[in-house]
Amino acid sequence: MVAMFKRLQMGSRSVACVLVIAALIARLGDAISTSTGQPHIIFILADDMGWNDVGFHGSNQIPTPNIDALCYNGVILNNYYAQPVCTPSRAALLTGKYPIRTGMQGSPLNNLDPAGLPLNEKLLPEYLRDLGYTTHAIGKWHLGMARTTQLPTYRGFDSHFGYRGGYTSYYDYVLQQSTDNEDLFGFDLYRNLTASWSDVGTYATDLYTREAVSMINDHDPRVPLFMYLAHLATHAGNEGKPLEAPQETVQKMAHVVDANRRTYAAMVSKLDESVGKVVQALKNHQMLDNSIIIFQSDNGAPMVGEYKNWGSNWPLRGMKDTMWEGGVKVPACMWNNQLRGAPRVSYDLMHITDWLPTLVTAAGGFSTSLPYDTDGLDQWSSLLDNTLSARSEVLLNIDEKKRTAGFRRGSWKLVIGQSGNGDYDHYFGEDGTRNIRFVAYDFYGISNSDVSRALSTVSRITTQHEMAVLRDSATVRCSWRNVSTCETAPGKSCLFDMDSDPCEQRDLSRIYPHIVREMKRSLVYYKGRLVPQKPRKQDYRANPSRFNYTYHPWLDHCLVNCDT
Repeated sequence: MVAMFKRLQMGSRSVACVLVIAALIARLGDAISTSTGQPHIIFILADDMGWNDVGFHGSNQIPTPNIDALCYNGVILNNYYAQPVCTPSRAALLTGKYPIRTGMQGSPLNNLDPAGLPLNEKLLPEYLRDLGYTTHAIGKWHLGMARTTQLPTYRGFDSHFGYRGGYTSYYDYVLQQSTDNEDLFGFDLYRNLTASWSDVGTYATDLYTREAVSMINDHDPRVPLFMYLAHLATHAGNEGKPLEAPQETVQKMAHVVDANRRTYAAMVSKLDESVGKVVQALKNHQMLDNSIIIFQSDNGAPMVGEYKNWGSNWPLRGMKDTMWEGGVKVPACMWNNQLRGAPRVSYDLMHITDWLPTLVTAAGGFSTSLPYDTDGLDQWSSLLDNTLSARSEVLLNIDEKKRTAGFRRGSWKLVIGQSGNGDYDHYFGEDGTRNIRFVAYDFYGISNSDVSRALSTVSRITTQHEMAVLRDSATVRCSWRNVSTCETAPGKSCLFDMDSDPCEQRDLSRIYPHIVREMKRSLVYYKGRLVPQKPRKQDYRANPSRFNYTYHPWLDHCLVNCDT
């Protein structure tokens, strides 16, 4: 009897071993299948583009048929937040962390500033490269350039073609840097570590589009691709000529009455054309069916101030560099052929930090393996399966120097402080119906755009009737009656119910003081984890005249006072 029991026990162990081995083989097979089917990820980032500068938000003024087609066939993210200015948005995107955790929550870096995104932070391209991705950056960097180790090819990208600072001119790639003593001029266009002088004269949007299309055409579709296309458009250029676009494109915008807004519209049009060419290239190279394409702006448009670009955030309040919706709520959408319930407009709360864990999961990784202090939430199942968002609150920012803060929880939004001495806290921009010679919204043009034609080869295309329904749903409407607008002041708190008041017209802080107190307690929690921002500096050792009039990593061989 004992011998029989031992034989049965040994047999059970053998069966168990076989089952374990079979499970491991199946898991390995799944991993291999996942690796070969990993999606290509194309992230297109516009610069300083306003909420009302795309057609799918309700404006007829600037035709954006390709961007609209992409969004109408995917998920329009109508409750999506970025940071109020350039550098913090890029830091949040690539780290998955609120900028307060990396000391990047303040003003954008200038080209003489030795600061940069901390080198101990692992970035999105590094996570994706660990998963077998080829990673390429095109266009704007703006996360540090004083040392070579701060540049994209040392931060997870296999290549970078573009500029390292905040902006350049659109044809000669020169940046004018004002200092207390003089204006400095330097060239800022590089292929990896080498200045790309031969590209002078080519319009920036066309140049970066050409690079993206070439990158796709030369890519092996069997290898997953992450392409980060961070356009210069529609950021203003140098003082004296802030807006630039090809004249033939400007002439196509003759229906826009204001001359500056007309040139801006042409800049948007070239950006839209770029989106069409990139999607067509993916189709032509048999990569589209297995691609995730994301389009968004880094922050709202600036309508006044130093870098005014004549964009429009209407009807949202505020502009770039504010905590108001016009500064941090941006046009955004995502397309993928596997989206369930698409096309649709999503009102779920989402933040720019969410892309890192979301894309790591989409790429076959595990968001649970990310650092404990990652603020981004994995939204892949929410986007893919049309389930509820993983996010119920978002820290919009804390700027301890400007004494401003913004926080969303559920439908509540708390805004503290004022921006630009209150000059940025108003309602700006054109609504898309005035200062315009009548132009009907061109649903036919969207259906026949480069993006629509490309998407039609891999999926069903949204009908014009469905587009109209989606557009109506994505259009923000405000009641301009019984307005009790919060008058901003340093340290003052304003509370809004965003579900009923998307344009931040009725301050409810006196009616719901307990909500204000609860949200302030959350801000105190976050402030306790804040890494102080470094003061913005202008290191004159970065003077381009020392480096053949280029902006060059000036601290690589520093011997004295080298602390960044």
